Amino acid sequence: MLVSENEFLQLQLEDINNELKKKDEEIDILAEDLETAAFLRSKIDSNLIEIEQLKYYNHQAQQKNLGLETLNEELEVDLLQQMKGRQKEQQALKEMDSVKTNIKVITEELNEAAALYKKLQTLKEKLVEANSKALLAEIENEDLKKEVQEQRELIVLLKNKKPS
Repeated sequence: MLVSENEFLQLQLEDINNELKKKDEEIDILAEDLETAAFLRSKIDSNLIEIEQLKYYNHQAQQKNLGLETLNEELEVDLLQQMKGRQKEQQALKEMDSVKTNIKVITEELNEAAALYKKLQTLKEKLVEANSKALLAEIENEDLKKEVQEQRELIVLLKNKKPS
C-alpha cells in the first residue's frame, strides 16, 4: 500500500515538476517582457520628464515670447508626422517583405513549371518518335502480311500445278 502511495506521489511529483518547468518557462518569458517593459517605461519616464521640462520652459517662455509656443506646436506636429511616416514606412517594409515572399514562391513555381515543361517536351519528342516507329512497324507489318498472302497464293498455285 505504501509502495502504491509512493508511486502515486512520485507521479504527482513528476506532474508538479513538469508544471514547474512550464511555469519557469513562463517566468522567463515574463522576465523578458518585464525587461522590455522596464526599458520602455524608462524611455517613457525620460520622455515624460523631458516633456515636463519642456512644459515648464514653455510656461516661462510664454510670458516672454508667444512665438516659442508656436514653435513647440510645430515641433509636436512634426513629431506626429514623423511617427506616422515611420508607421507608413514599417507598413511598406512589411508589404515589401510580403511581395518578396510572393516573388520567391512564384519564382519557385515557375522553375518547377519550366522543369515540367522540359519533361513534357522530352515526352512529346519520345511520343512522336514512338508514333513514327509504330507507323513504320504498321507499314512493315502490312507489307509482311501482303508478302505472306502472296506466298500462300503462290503455294496454292504450286499445289494446283503439281500433278497428283
